[in-house]
Amino acid sequence: MAERLQSHTLTQQYAAGATRDARTRAAALAENLAIAGGYVLLAWVGDKLRLDRRVILFWPAAGYSLAVLLVRGNSRWPGVLLGSLLSGWSGLMPTGPTGAAPPNFAFALLTGTARALSTLAGAWLVVRVTGTRRWPRSVQGVLVFALLAGIVYPAMAALATQAAGWPGRVGSGALAFPRELWLWFVANSTGSLVVAPLVLALRERPAGRPDRSHREIALTAMGFVLAGAMCLGFTRERATPIPLAYPLAPLMLWATLRFGARGAALSNTLWAVVLVGGALSAPAPEGGFGQIFTELHARLAVLATVVLGFAAAFEERLQLQSDLESERRGLEARVAERTGELARYLSLLHSSLESTADGLLVVDREGRIIATNHRFKELWRIPGDILESGDDQRALDYVRDQLASPASFTARVEYLYAHPELESEDEVLLMDGRVFERFSRPQRMGEAIVGRVWSFRDVTLRRLAEAERSRLLVEESRARQDAERALHLREDFLQVAAHEMKTPVTAMKMQLQQLVRLASGPGPDPARLLSLAAAALRPMRRFEELTAQLLDVSQLEQGQLPARIEPLDFREVVQEQLDDHREAAVRAGSELRFEDGGPLTGESDRRHLVQIVCSLLSNAIKFGAGSPLTVRLEGSSDWVSLQVTDQGIGIAAHDQERIFERFERAVDSRHYGGLGLGLWLARKSIEMLGGTLRVTSTPGEGATFSVLLPRRRVTAPVQPRDPLQPSV
Repeated sequence: MAERLQSHTLTQQYAAGATRDARTRAAALAENLAIAGGYVLLAWVGDKLRLDRRVILFWPAAGYSLAVLLVRGNSRWPGVLLGSLLSGWSGLMPTGPTGAAPPNFAFALLTGTARALSTLAGAWLVVRVTGTRRWPRSVQGVLVFALLAGIVYPAMAALATQAAGWPGRVGSGALAFPRELWLWFVANSTGSLVVAPLVLALRERPAGRPDRSHREIALTAMGFVLAGAMCLGFTRERATPIPLAYPLAPLMLWATLRFGARGAALSNTLWAVVLVGGALSAPAPEGGFGQIFTELHARLAVLATVVLGFAAAFEERLQLQSDLESERRGLEARVAERTGELARYLSLLHSSLESTADGLLVVDREGRIIATNHRFKELWRIPGDILESGDDQRALDYVRDQLASPASFTARVEYLYAHPELESEDEVLLMDGRVFERFSRPQRMGEAIVGRVWSFRDVTLRRLAEAERSRLLVEESRARQDAERALHLREDFLQVAAHEMKTPVTAMKMQLQQLVRLASGPGPDPARLLSLAAAALRPMRRFEELTAQLLDVSQLEQGQLPARIEPLDFREVVQEQLDDHREAAVRAGSELRFEDGGPLTGESDRRHLVQIVCSLLSNAIKFGAGSPLTVRLEGSSDWVSLQVTDQGIGIAAHDQERIFERFERAVDSRHYGGLGLGLWLARKSIEMLGGTLRVTSTPGEGATFSVLLPRRRVTAPVQPRDPLQPSV
């Protein structure tokens, strides 16, 4: 099935191609027949234009055949050959220009073929020399065409025709060969100079002024008819076969100027009609038609060539004007396009400058302000009249008062103006706290520096953000250090707390084990049992103290240990604590000394007061290094002063504030026991009672802790003062 479809398709394509070929051949045949018909018709016209019914003055078929081959191509030579053969065989083209008897068919075939071949050679020569098949639009082209169509081609045609037909006229009454050759040359030349330009010019696009109208064409044609009639009338009055050209010359020039090559070709045709008509209508001169024939050809050839050349010059000028006008319009269009592009570019540049976040200032080499944007005006708050003046110095003087360092700002500007090739980047601090980044670069056009561009960017928020970021980084680092320190303290505290709690538990365990062994033995000694029980109670009290400290820390942190003010004797509380710590002082090798002025009654919280005295005594016993410990209690009407002094290891100045923090101690916990909470609890209790705590110490010479407490209930903040000063 597919093969049948393919075969059918190929058959259709072949049939379509054959149809197209047949149509093409039919069209070519019809065109050749039409060409032959035109040739025969013009040959009949030429045959009718005989001078004295013997000499052919004008052979239009020569120009027609040349124009046909130029317009339609050399492939139309069969039509020319057929027309030439038909003209010769039918007697329209006699054996010679003198009107001899018609030749036989062989003679017509030879002469017709010779004319067709000479026409083909002439067309090839014209195309070869001029490079075109169209009517030339230049003076040089017209002159070359006139030379080829008016001299070379007619000579070739006359020579070929006479050479082909001469054997058939030998012995006849025809003119001599040179004479007939000249006559045929003149007839062919006049036909070629008139008909060929007419066909080629009418085929071209009309040239001339664009404002010509049909009325002008009609008036010009009417003028030509009247002028031609006048020329023929003058010819009859002068009894000469050569008419005057003066009446026609102005109209021919006018037609040439108005209608270009078409007007020139039509004018030449009318001029040829007038010349031939005058020659045919005038009586024969006494000297014969030889001189008239030559003069008529000379006038026709010269005037036709001049008019065609004038038309070519006119058309060249028109073409030049048209080209210049087209170039002008093109230039205007390009200028308009470039202007539009420049306007769009400038608009885009302006919008880009206005859209940027930077303030821009452009100055030339002389320091004149060339351009700014709105952001620059906003940043520097410069009035518009200063910027519009273009004076960079005025703008610089205006912003000077806004600068934190105007001298350095001005110096940098002047230095960059003195060194235009340098680039710069720095920051400018303003009096109102704003910070600008300033960039400056040379403005270049090619390799030349034509100015300088200043760019200002407000980085105040960025600098504030950077400062805040730095502060947060410092705080974060500090918080991290505090967290690490707290973690380290917690680990130390857990180790110390475990050790501190394990020690009394271990001691109690050992004492209880001895007590069990002694009690289970025969006849236990009561005194020994009491001693072991007392020894077991001491680490138990130490364990109780540690537990109480931890509970106090928790309660103070949560605000669950408020002060309960009640009447009490400060001396009594201090004395009780001295008695409780005396055994520990003896074990440490220290002597407790109490300096007081007798009973010192007042109002305070007994629990907090006990915590204060206990913590200070425990600290003095621990770090007193076996030195005497002095406790001094004094009072005034408003304040109670308590001082605990030891002569131990002392406290370095940089540790005197740190020792009052939780879990802090001035020495290594491996050498001194405790949880590091005593002084912190003492300070918190003192603050709860509205008092103050300070320490004075010199490393290696001991330390003195001074406590100042209100003697009565505090209802409002009271400024502590020296207790030795009398109360008011």
